[in-house]
Amino acid sequence: MADGRREAHRLWQGINDEYTRYLEAIDYIPSHALRHQEDMRRYLCLRFSGFLEKITEVILVDFIERKSGGPVQVFALGELRVPNLSPEKYEKLLGKFGEEYPVRFRSHLGIVHRDALFDLLDVRNKVAHGSLQGGAKLEPARYFRLVEAIYDWLFAEFIDESATGAPPPVSR
Repeated sequence: MADGRREAHRLWQGINDEYTRYLEAIDYIPSHALRHQEDMRRYLCLRFSGFLEKITEVILVDFIERKSGGPVQVFALGELRVPNLSPEKYEKLLGKFGEEYPVRFRSHLGIVHRDALFDLLDVRNKVAHGSLQGGAKLEPARYFRLVEAIYDWLFAEFIDESATGAPPPVSR
């Protein structure tokens, strides 16, 4: 990975742009075609879930590449696996970098975002397997706030301030 800072910013900008397009598009959906809006909401849930997996991978690979070298780096990169990110799996992954990371992550998330992460994974699995038709769990604004909070935390924890390149994340 050439520059995790730039790639992380590029990925964030992409998901932010998709969410903005969604907000613009729902204004144009006729009242008799609300299934289209639900389709878009399901798609965004899949994208938010995929974004979390990809941004986690990009930032952690960058961290490993900057903080290690030689056989240690080869080993660490070979062992890095980003699972479907339930709160427990996420904390277990972060714990491989030090016991303080899961504690800080849990504290940063709080109960509201932790619940949203559970729900997002549940929605992702149901949508991917065709069993979720709609409902309150498909609220894109809730998941956008979640991915923004996780992105900001990962960036602050794992991307050095001294790194050059794209600007750091900017919360809305």
